[in-house]
Amino acid sequence: MGHPTNRAALQLLGFVLGTVGWLGAAVAAGLVQWRVWRVSSAEVTSGVAWVGIWRVCFYSQTLTTPPFRRMWCQRLGATDGFVPPEIVIAQGLLLVAVLSGALGKAANVSGLRDAHLGGERRPRRTWLAFAVGGGFHLLAGVCVAIPAAWNLRSVVSNQAIPFPPRFRLPGQPQSQELGAAVYVAIFSAALLLLAGAFLVSYRPSAAGPRAKVHPSAEENLDSTSLVSAGPDSLSAKSTSKNSLSSGGVDNPAFHSEENLQGSEGPELEGATRHGFPA
Repeated sequence: MGHPTNRAALQLLGFVLGTVGWLGAAVAAGLVQWRVWRVSSAEVTSGVAWVGIWRVCFYSQTLTTPPFRRMWCQRLGATDGFVPPEIVIAQGLLLVAVLSGALGKAANVSGLRDAHLGGERRPRRTWLAFAVGGGFHLLAGVCVAIPAAWNLRSVVSNQAIPFPPRFRLPGQPQSQELGAAVYVAIFSAALLLLAGAFLVSYRPSAAGPRAKVHPSAEENLDSTSLVSAGPDSLSAKSTSKNSLSSGGVDNPAFHSEENLQGSEGPELEGATRHGFPA
């Protein structure tokens, strides 16, 4: 079973990379550090607020009893009118990415199982499993890359978000920078796209256990010569084999001696009757 394993080595690497990328996409979707805002507010005592995909959070000492500190968070809904489109679209795309990654893992496992246990017997099924798994990984990579690139653009252009008063945040930050979630998303998207490319590059072997077994060169030569020579060659070969198997019986010298003895036999008998010595 070594040949299927060697052929699917690249797909096994794609499975590992895709697993890491899929987990990274799930982690990036849950992180709040997508956009880091620097704000000046009495309620934001740390001066830093995190704008994520699902919520906005910051540390505050005024919103709780001193000297305790806690993180103040507000949920971001897709139906809220103030939420920018890059966040709304990111919510849907990241969910699709996580689901696609899970489906890609299932198809990839099926393809690896067929390649290691019976890839040569079912090449089309193995290729189809890897193709489906690679397609899901590519889709997941694209769904992660789009929100990461869009939020990167928003951070570079320092775009504002008109938060309502209940969020206790100004609509425009003094400055903003990329959070850790964007870096995780970019890295995960790259791994997913690379894993998808590895999976769809699988090509089944042309030879398998069902392939026709070709005769050896000598057998092919003998059969070709027999067919081309015709019945005369077959009779000649059979005659030569009979002559060889007969040994010394067919030797002409033996036949000549027997004939000579047979012809001289009567004369010797007559000479003995008339008194001549033998």
